[in-house]
Amino acid sequence: MITVHMSPDVQEVLGPFGMEQARQAAQGADCAACTKRITGRANVVVTGTNGPQVRVWFTHPGCMRSAVTELKTGAPKNPADEMRVSTLPPSGSGHGLAVLAAELVSPQFFADTPQAELTDVFAPHLQRRGFELACDIASPPPLVKEWGAVLTAAPGLPAASSLLAVVDPEGTVFFTGPVFTPTRWRRTALEAGECALYYGPAGLDPASRDFPAQHRLLETAARDGQLLAARIPCTDDATVLEAAARP
Repeated sequence: MITVHMSPDVQEVLGPFGMEQARQAAQGADCAACTKRITGRANVVVTGTNGPQVRVWFTHPGCMRSAVTELKTGAPKNPADEMRVSTLPPSGSGHGLAVLAAELVSPQFFADTPQAELTDVFAPHLQRRGFELACDIASPPPLVKEWGAVLTAAPGLPAASSLLAVVDPEGTVFFTGPVFTPTRWRRTALEAGECALYYGPAGLDPASRDFPAQHRLLETAARDGQLLAARIPCTDDATVLEAAARP
């Protein structure tokens, strides 16, 4: 259990409800300053009180003190593009789709006003683009055809890995990077032409091969109301090139 420290000014900005949300969100978080996993104790940093939105970050005590401040040189960088993605094969008791589970390396939240409910920075963006709250991982999430996931074979990647690009309806890259794509996962995703994409702080480890344990973490996050989900089209570069070559 991570002990969460909040300075008096942070407590005043967050209020009782926001403080409790911050304590829960800090468990298993990575530091917004150094991006390493936080263990033992986390400091809560609040920024943006002079702007339209309050933002909440988590850091190691040695990286940044708990305070209400504004970002300066050497302060935590915006981790919006620092996503980690785990791949899970079908669980055998659910919807049968290959799974992508995404979460921010360093959680970040905002509130529209001080002492308002904290919201994950990506949640409104995803919900406006078809993602829905996942109450469990057994039921298939809604299909959002405008999104896309493309797998590319790239030199230098580890065995059974691919370069994954996930793009939203506006063409904005949601994620790009290497992911583990074993034969079963790849076959399931490409034969179905789609996969289930979950987003939220589930605490999955992309390097783990204990898929039952990973599924349990995802299910727990769903039960706790922490996940947004959608079914999105999934293909590979060979299929894209083949389609482009057709008259």
